[in-house]
Amino acid sequence: MSRFNPLLSRRDSFSLLAADARPERSFLSAGILAIVSGILWFIPWLAPALFVTAWLAPVPLLMALQRANALRAFLLGWLAGSVCFAGAGYWMIDFAINLRGVSWPTSLALASLFWIYAGLALGVGCLLAQFLRRAFPAWQFVTFPLALVVSMGVFPLLFETRFAEAQTGFLLALQGVDLVGAQGLDFLMLMFAVLIFQCLSWRHDAGRWLRHPSLLGWGLLVVWFAYSGSSWLYWEREVAGWSTKRIGLVQPNDAPSIEVPPPPPGFSRENPPEMQASQRLVDAGAELIIWPEARYKGYFERYSVRQAYARQVAEWGVPLVFHDAESQWVGGEQVGFNTVSLLDAQGHGGGHYRKMERMPFGEYLPAFFSMPGIDWLTQRFLGEFLRPLAAGSHHGVFFLDDLLLVPKICYETAFPASVAAAIGDDAAGKVLLFVSQDNWFGETSQPFQHRDMSIVRGIENRVPMIHVINNGPSVVASPSGRVVASTRAFSQTEMVAEMPFSATAGGSFFSRNPLLFNTFINVLMMILLALGIVRYVRRMRRNRKG
Repeated sequence: MSRFNPLLSRRDSFSLLAADARPERSFLSAGILAIVSGILWFIPWLAPALFVTAWLAPVPLLMALQRANALRAFLLGWLAGSVCFAGAGYWMIDFAINLRGVSWPTSLALASLFWIYAGLALGVGCLLAQFLRRAFPAWQFVTFPLALVVSMGVFPLLFETRFAEAQTGFLLALQGVDLVGAQGLDFLMLMFAVLIFQCLSWRHDAGRWLRHPSLLGWGLLVVWFAYSGSSWLYWEREVAGWSTKRIGLVQPNDAPSIEVPPPPPGFSRENPPEMQASQRLVDAGAELIIWPEARYKGYFERYSVRQAYARQVAEWGVPLVFHDAESQWVGGEQVGFNTVSLLDAQGHGGGHYRKMERMPFGEYLPAFFSMPGIDWLTQRFLGEFLRPLAAGSHHGVFFLDDLLLVPKICYETAFPASVAAAIGDDAAGKVLLFVSQDNWFGETSQPFQHRDMSIVRGIENRVPMIHVINNGPSVVASPSGRVVASTRAFSQTEMVAEMPFSATAGGSFFSRNPLLFNTFINVLMMILLALGIVRYVRRMRRNRKG
């Protein structure tokens, strides 16, 4: 053979991996490797400073997948995924206990069902990756990350997960998400692991190695970090020249409750504890007050509450953004919404935003779980917690002079494309606002993970970001992801944060084209699967003739 061709037969191309000549691993040893990968994947969710483990996490799994058949590839990926989700989402145990008051063993069993289900996303991804590896062995640095990213993107997970969202300890790597979103960094991280795996596995002369297509992968890594570094410096310089807005964050640390609790002693619906905290923030010079998603306030149901809020805000002369449950009559039926509202500096209504991306089981029931034979189990477990809410029909913007506040509620941090659509083509002067109630998950890492997701949304769209969490940590971040203010978690507190702001800056390629990368990888996946099937059929025909 005079020249290397990466698209030759499996026999020629697979010879590049020395490991393919070795005996197949036992399932026990392969399973241990898969478990190690799952552990390395979830570590940064618990300790962001250890971000590097997620970049290396797939290497043991790739070792386990060598020479694995389709079933084994699926099972190993499923095992790694289940371990990953169990470690990152251990707080599901606390969620079930706080939700239903079940025992710890029962909660563990329920959480385990969720982890095992979520792990299927990686199982399917590894199955697809192994098929594409056999069809295009020299291009595993593309096919492996492609298969896992596409599988995790289309699999119906309750909480969408992206490895990039645990990388807030590695802001340099995150800067490129303003082009392709967190999915793009997921692809890059997985590709890096494949390249490391190949470096550990190959036993060939340097000349042939230098002609291998994986050099394109190393080149892409260099381009990514070169862009990220220059972009990080650019945004840090820009932000240094901006003015600031003094944002008052109220963190009431309300306990979770399915029933509507009465006001605390000494307070009323018209004068909740948040109002007194806001008064202190106004006295400290806050220019805008924000309350989180928290207890029922009665604003939409009680005229006296609306009047009291309007009177108090007008007295301050400072706008207030707050959350409450809303009920409206639509088509002769009473419909509930999860709503964020603005009162301007004169106490007048400045608009409402109704949550668009609802949380499954908490705010709506997926159709599958309403089917006969399944609905009884759903109602038995969820019971009164399930209070169906309607979805809002459009993104909202609160106009506060030159500041354009784009509100989102809780679970919506998990939808990059939806958040980007809310920012839109004209992002000048826009600021992302997330409000959430995370006390359902107890004193776990979940609120910190939620905070990190919102930081990544800010970087993706290159706008300042505010996330007010009922139990903390509430945070304000710059467009580069740098945290400029943060409250202490699991405490009742308030803070005036100096938020960098520009009325003329903001927006990114991703905010203008949020579906481009996702569409590209899905189309590429379909093309490669079709070509792989054609190759498989041709090989089977040749084998029959032989």
